[in-house]
Amino acid sequence: MDSSAFPWLRRLTDEEAYEFLDEVIQAAHLAGTHTAFLHALDVLVGQHAPTLPHGVRP
Repeated sequence: MDSSAFPWLRRLTDEEAYEFLDEVIQAAHLAGTHTAFLHALDVLVGQHAPTLPHGVRP
């Protein structure tokens, strides 16, 4: 799967990519504020993109 927002997404299987995107959607619904959503998104990216070299941001 290609994504301009999450370029590392293509490294995941389709199932893993859709799981990540589902979690992003759920975080958006639960967050309540833009800041809370961004924090939740940072956590999700950290969980799903652990193979990125240190200091490289997705």
